[in-house]
Amino acid sequence: MKKNLLITVASDNIIARAEKLTLNNTPLWGKMNVTEMLLHCNLCNKQILEESRGGEKTSTKQYLLRILALYIAPNFKKGIASEKRNITKGIIDDSQFEKQKNEFISIISKFPHNIRPLTLTHPAFGNISTKEWGIAAYKHMDHHLRQFGV
Repeated sequence: MKKNLLITVASDNIIARAEKLTLNNTPLWGKMNVTEMLLHCNLCNKQILEESRGGEKTSTKQYLLRILALYIAPNFKKGIASEKRNITKGIIDDSQFEKQKNEFISIISKFPHNIRPLTLTHPAFGNISTKEWGIAAYKHMDHHLRQFGV
């Protein structure tokens, strides 16, 4: 079974790893520092939990990419560009680290208690199910925590 942020054991795993983050964590890849990464994740996760789908239709390419990324590839690929609204490089100061870390943990803890369908259209995968959002969110958080060595 794929790890899914909507399941308590998976969200607890992500929270335990996030609790190990400090300002001293440096990226093993990518351009963001640890505070920027936390803000990026917080923005993405709020969107997943709070926004709903538009009228977009899922393309064949998006469907195939979803199958590959969520069910076949062990991890998300490094270096994939984010949506413009989730790019956080240079927009937050390290003095906000603890605030962002606490917010990250708070948002992650909401996933297993979510009772409504998650219907945001994924920018790369198109219209995905609530279960697939849980898998995608877990893989995204895992990707960024591995980026910072935790």
